[in-house]
Amino acid sequence: MKTLTVRAAEGLSVPMEDNPRRHIGADPVTVPDRAYYRRLLRAGDLLDATTETAATEMATGTDAGATAAPVETKKKTRETRA
Repeated sequence: MKTLTVRAAEGLSVPMEDNPRRHIGADPVTVPDRAYYRRLLRAGDLLDATTETAATEMATGTDAGATAAPVETKKKTRETRA
């Protein structure tokens, strides 16, 4: 079964689907990938903790990809004829 790692948005406490007396808070938790949690993600009540973790790793340089040399890109320009 697929899972999601989520946390509640700042200042919120979101009830668990299977036990509404338990809540999701600021600490990341793993939940089943179900419509209930996807709907809360779309509404902004829950945040995807995996993307936040990846962004934090990139910012701190702890991710292997963060140590790679940046790739230089060239902008294509259209030549004009006189």
